[in-house]
Amino acid sequence: MKDINNIILQIIKELVKKILQKIEEGGLSDIDQFSSEALELCKASIRELISEIVNRLNEELRSNKKFRREIGLSLKEKDRERSIFNDVGYINIKRDYYYDKKSKGYIYPIDLMLGITPYERVGSNVSARLVMQAAEVSYEKSAAIVTGGEVSKQTVKNKIVTVGSLEKEAPVEKRVVKELHVFADECHAPLQEGRNRVVPLITISEGVRAIGGRKELINPVHFTAPIKRTKEAWENVGGYVSRAYDESQIERIYLHGDGASWIKQGVDELPNCKFVIDSFHFEKHLKQATAAFSKQNYRLRIRQAIIEKDKGKAIRLVNEMVTLSEEPKRAKSIRKFRSYLLNNWEGITRRYTEGIIGSCTEALVSHVYSERLSRNPMGWSDEGLHKMAELRVYTRNGCVVTAKDFKRTKQEKERSIFKEYAQERIREAIDGYLDWSIFEKEQYNLPTNSPTQILIRSYGRLRSLVG
Repeated sequence: MKDINNIILQIIKELVKKILQKIEEGGLSDIDQFSSEALELCKASIRELISEIVNRLNEELRSNKKFRREIGLSLKEKDRERSIFNDVGYINIKRDYYYDKKSKGYIYPIDLMLGITPYERVGSNVSARLVMQAAEVSYEKSAAIVTGGEVSKQTVKNKIVTVGSLEKEAPVEKRVVKELHVFADECHAPLQEGRNRVVPLITISEGVRAIGGRKELINPVHFTAPIKRTKEAWENVGGYVSRAYDESQIERIYLHGDGASWIKQGVDELPNCKFVIDSFHFEKHLKQATAAFSKQNYRLRIRQAIIEKDKGKAIRLVNEMVTLSEEPKRAKSIRKFRSYLLNNWEGITRRYTEGIIGSCTEALVSHVYSERLSRNPMGWSDEGLHKMAELRVYTRNGCVVTAKDFKRTKQEKERSIFKEYAQERIREAIDGYLDWSIFEKEQYNLPTNSPTQILIRSYGRLRSLVG
């Protein structure tokens, strides 16, 4: 690979020539246009440079039979082509295909040297940006924004599905609080076959604070999981609480929700936890149940019974409405409300008698999920929906998807020997060989009356005056 230094210098020399030519053509008269064109020239040179170095590495490994025997590689096919899209565009490389006697499988050592995963056509940095954009806009728009449409919307979807687990890490130093509030609700997102899927959302907060004319949660952290794995979600929430907070100092955790069974699971998973009904949902049920009896003022009377913590009185009032209902459908609806009242009595009375902060579950679902999951006319697959929910939660937690989220630990271990081999070969080829005198020998003659020459002469005169 000793000729690699000449290749590098030649590519750099050609790049300098092209940039100077752009300047001579009046590039500096339109700085935006020049910057764009110069950037593309640099990207093209980087693509050429990478391709040349990779090709030389491939040839060097092929000829190094001693090393291949030591690690058990047997050459099966030469120069298989591959193209990968990254920050500088499409890079085309050739690499050999080997049988690995140790793993008893076939591998591309060059792919392992470069950290390229099998079957991937998009680099990890670009993949991370595609996923981050897709958290806010459609797959198609993400592809257009990040790559100028060079990749398809299916590629963006695939990247979201294959990204690693996205979880916010707990702070290094445990926080000390006396009270935590956990808000739980759900979004209903459309599936491709026409049904809706429930997507849970759980948010931990240290309370609320006033900011101008509005209120905001203090240090909110969001969690999600498929509806069939809500126990796992609550275990994650409980684990985060134990890592992020000094549990010995927590006097109470209030769990706000509408009373759904999956929400109440959290009471068993969190220490010193008490359920509190979400007033928005309860008032909606109360209004529906009492709508036909405005003259009898049942709504106010039931609410007063709740404040008095008189369950018997509240149930008697509901039973009166059942008796007065002339329509079977209305009576059935009121009986359903009675069950709701009985099943959530403690949480309801706690809401109206203990001065606990208000719930904001609906607003949280809207902020974290609705804009991307349910407002636009789209149909999700189960897998895609879960990963998008996970991504929305991750980004709303202030986290950023990076190239590391696409790396696989197993592959990193497999490629270590090849990574070291490549670094050593390149170091041997470059160290002590780069001869920058090539630029001293090169003459770049620009016309004496060109804008660039005039600018240079003016700058020189100005310096002599100042000096």
